[in-house]
Amino acid sequence: MSCTPEAPQGASAGIAPERRLSEELESLLLLAPGRPLALRTVVEHLHFRGLPALVVLLCVPFLFPVAIPGLSLPFGAAIALCGLRLGIGSGLWMPDFILRREVSPDLLAKLVGGAVRFYRQVERLVRPRMHFLQRWPGMINMLGFMIMTGGILLSLPIPPPFPLTNTIPALAVIFMALGLMERDGVSILLGYCFTLVGVCYVGLIFFLGTAGVRGLWNWWTA
Repeated sequence: MSCTPEAPQGASAGIAPERRLSEELESLLLLAPGRPLALRTVVEHLHFRGLPALVVLLCVPFLFPVAIPGLSLPFGAAIALCGLRLGIGSGLWMPDFILRREVSPDLLAKLVGGAVRFYRQVERLVRPRMHFLQRWPGMINMLGFMIMTGGILLSLPIPPPFPLTNTIPALAVIFMALGLMERDGVSILLGYCFTLVGVCYVGLIFFLGTAGVRGLWNWWTA
């Protein structure tokens, strides 16, 4: 499924959609109350925001300061695949076996609740601006590869004692996805910054090793 965000019919490219993402996400809970919901239904319900919003939802579990066992590889790989497709110019895409997966009502409520709480903190700041970060040649491709990088960082098997190894790339992907949906170049730049911080942090872990990073972290927090 390809889902490159486009403005709704009749809307100008410089005008933000009427409904905020927080309202769109909350409406998901009304689609099938008490029953599992397929990810494909989530994407279709959110229209042109579908896959970017799904990427935001997949990042929610990573906003906790420690790693969550069992989620890093599948969720991170799905995000990386979306970014790769966008990077090579094919638009955001997820395979059918992922879109057929159903989310339980409890998990959906947690994902939506976390995403809504986060987005409500930033939605007053997110608005269409710095359009060149999406309109100039190669900018969307670069955005896709940066999302892919964030997904790869999320899928790495980094030992749990290291804090923020998931949170930093998750924030990077969320801000890039929000910038893509809302045509906000500042949000995209913020996502780029978090991606670079995440790459440097993970590189430091692999370069210094477990003991070295723990010692550095203890020194920093002392």
